[in-house]
Amino acid sequence: MAEAALRRGKRLPESAEPGTGMVELDGDLVVRQVNGAFAQLFGTTPDDVIGTPFPDWFLPAVRQTLRRELAELAAGRRDGFDERLACPGPFFADVTARPLPDGGLVLLVRPAEPAPVRLGDLDAQILEGLAAGEPTVRIAMRLYLSRQAVDYRIGAMLRKLEAPSRAALVSKAYACGVLCPSQWPPRVAPHAREN
Repeated sequence: MAEAALRRGKRLPESAEPGTGMVELDGDLVVRQVNGAFAQLFGTTPDDVIGTPFPDWFLPAVRQTLRRELAELAAGRRDGFDERLACPGPFFADVTARPLPDGGLVLLVRPAEPAPVRLGDLDAQILEGLAAGEPTVRIAMRLYLSRQAVDYRIGAMLRKLEAPSRAALVSKAYACGVLCPSQWPPRVAPHAREN
């Protein structure tokens, strides 16, 4: 109870932009202060956010990169951080971070509406196979396609998601919320399928 009272004193004021979350982190990327808008984005309260590692509020596919880049910013090896990140829900957020003199960081988190990635049934099945580690020939046989047809569809998805390789395609599909992060075998999320 005393801890909750202590946390109530560590809330940041609400931003002038409605729905914009504000967060202050220490050098270890743990939340020191937060406003109510940030907590609302993630469906919780400020008391539940304070004292937690900031990257843990985002999808597993982006946590490691987020930790690394924010740590570089806190250490002074970067000037700033401006990225669109996938969050649980699924939703996307534009995250802007700037360093503080004491080695901490201050961040603004704005909900964003990205252009939704939608895949047809055939592309969804191919992506699920790629994410499961299936070779192209096996995907082709399972879907009654030629290997060249599968390669063509993968190439189209690489361009659509702006990924440089097949591994990056799968990674970006997880980061964008196209693939469900907690399912095995991999499945394309219902919101990412064309009807």
